[in-house]
Amino acid sequence: MMPGHDSAVGPVILMEGERAERLRSDPGVTVLDHLSEQQEALRKVLPAPDPGLSAELPRWVYYPWRNSVVHVLGPRGFRRLRLDRNRSKLTVDEQEILANRTVGVVGLSVGSAVAQALALEGLCGALRLADFDVLELSNLNRVAASVLDLGVNKAVATARRLWEVDPYLSITVSPDGLQPDTVRNFVDGLDVLVDECDSLDMKVLLRLEACRRKVPVIMETSDRGTIDVERFDLETTTPFHGLLGDIDARRLSGLTDREKIPFALRLLGPEDISTRMAASLLEVDRTVATWPQLGSEVMLGGAMVAAAVRRLLLGRPLPSGRGRVDLDSFLEQLLPPDPTEPVSTEPSIRQVPDDPVSAIVHAAERAPSGGNSQPWLLSAEPGEIRIEIGDRFAHSGIDIRCRGSYVALGAALQNARIAAAAHGILGSAYIEERAGEVSPWDVVAGVRFSSGTDEELAASYQAMLSRATTRQMGDGRPLPVGAREVLYRAAGSVGGRIDVITDPVRLDRIADIFAEADRIRYLDAGLRREMIAELRWPSDGSDTGIDIASLGLDDAESVMLEIVLRDDVLDQLGEWDLGHALGRPAADRIRSSSAFVAVFSEGVEATDYVRAGMLMESVWIAAHRMDLAVQPMTPVFMYAEDTEDLLELSLTYARKLEKLKSILDGVVERPGDARIAMLLRVARVPLEPPRSVRRSDRIFRESVT
Repeated sequence: MMPGHDSAVGPVILMEGERAERLRSDPGVTVLDHLSEQQEALRKVLPAPDPGLSAELPRWVYYPWRNSVVHVLGPRGFRRLRLDRNRSKLTVDEQEILANRTVGVVGLSVGSAVAQALALEGLCGALRLADFDVLELSNLNRVAASVLDLGVNKAVATARRLWEVDPYLSITVSPDGLQPDTVRNFVDGLDVLVDECDSLDMKVLLRLEACRRKVPVIMETSDRGTIDVERFDLETTTPFHGLLGDIDARRLSGLTDREKIPFALRLLGPEDISTRMAASLLEVDRTVATWPQLGSEVMLGGAMVAAAVRRLLLGRPLPSGRGRVDLDSFLEQLLPPDPTEPVSTEPSIRQVPDDPVSAIVHAAERAPSGGNSQPWLLSAEPGEIRIEIGDRFAHSGIDIRCRGSYVALGAALQNARIAAAAHGILGSAYIEERAGEVSPWDVVAGVRFSSGTDEELAASYQAMLSRATTRQMGDGRPLPVGAREVLYRAAGSVGGRIDVITDPVRLDRIADIFAEADRIRYLDAGLRREMIAELRWPSDGSDTGIDIASLGLDDAESVMLEIVLRDDVLDQLGEWDLGHALGRPAADRIRSSSAFVAVFSEGVEATDYVRAGMLMESVWIAAHRMDLAVQPMTPVFMYAEDTEDLLELSLTYARKLEKLKSILDGVVERPGDARIAMLLRVARVPLEPPRSVRRSDRIFRESVT
């Protein structure tokens, strides 16, 4: 027998031995043995359970009222497995706190639903149940019992049902109910008292004793979902929020149901009870025996009280007071869905202009940029196109020192060179520091027009125009034969260096780095805010940002997106230091790739990152010409140079980001003092990706012919 069990009505718990063997061999006893399935399920619990649970000896549980014996896990393993599906709504630590709490329930009609909800959720380790009444047929409209329980005491029937859920649950039963001289012992040692009894005098006595012993009281009334919380543990106050005044319990003793009505109305408020309940009260002892209760309302009450007990015992805010969860009112206010006109998810892609200069500007606009921010301002001037960071652009926190924006500017410059070569007006390109100029940006670049061309650049013109970001999963096949060499030649054509990574071990390590970096980006409030600001829904009508249609999400990821972007959900995961699934999409895509390309900047100056952008675009276009899909991937720490940069990114996660940056530097073969300017995921993907919209910030200062 387990400590706390009521030996008169409870199950008998046995270790392996002679008595257990006698029970199992008795032909009149039903034997249920599913221990092996329980043990297998326990082994699969995530994360792996304490090895000591597997070594715990099982038990045989004999239920006399069923004449059945059941083989179950030991108490610790049983609780761990039975409550596993509570996580993470209830963490393991919270479950341990609750396992040491004691709750008393008085009145086992509505109280039976309360007790069941408490036991199912594991909201306490010990229950005290009190009710003097027995189950009758008229109780089965709201009590989860059966005709086999008729004539059984309500508290006993409830306890037996709960023991059949958890034989280790400590339950003390008071089948004689409570008397004035037994209330004290019942309340003593409780963490919460739940009052669902019908006796008004007992309700008062319970509250007076709870107030003396600083035990909070919760009561649910099954009409319009009314719940009362009285925090006697925090304050000394008049019972029932003072609604009955300073009333003597003796005045309420022995009242009939009809005589209780005036007091019940004072408690509930005649204007607040439901129409049908109010009408029924006028018929008590005439056409109805007592006030009505519905099973659904009782079940709702059990859920509400369980939620209140959970908050109270875990130290969450729960003030004294009254509240309602009125399902009828809620359902009456349901509104039909608001249909909206379908919005096309296809971005509008402008046609390539016929005019050579306009075509060059158009090509520069087609360059990739972080979050599709398009940071550039493109100026078509006499004899050249000028590219700089636009005045309207505000860089994000991860774009440290605008290094990512300068990479985008370099990509636009490379596109302009390609278009100029294709139209036969290619001249020299320049990247210049803006010395002495009043501007927040450090560099300006451009292409001067002449009568020249470049066959290799011109040959990549169509591929440049059709280049796009592809975020879909790859099929995992290796690069085509000779593809690595093509990518290295493309890098060499602009005088840059890259590292093409195809080794599965290195790819796996990079996937882990990105998974953790993405998790941090979701969990850190500032980084998350900027990430969400980059996303665009079709109805936004914006010409910047990342269209969600281009994210390459599968059905499950699409459905989860709305949950993933909720601040309350992510803050909760951050509090638990969990959320590892947040980085899974990035990791899965990297592991499905054919290669990962690190693009290097030769230094830390703005001009170095512009040149790295030219290098990135050259490699990207070369991959696109081989029908390889490319996705630029930027871990939040990529442009950080020191601890100060990382602290500016995230005070909470700076040290973790510093470690991830160090690990990435060890995986990528970074030459000398070069910096990683961009990382490109290269994959074999059969689908045509959605195209991102572009804005036009063209400035034609003079007509150019």
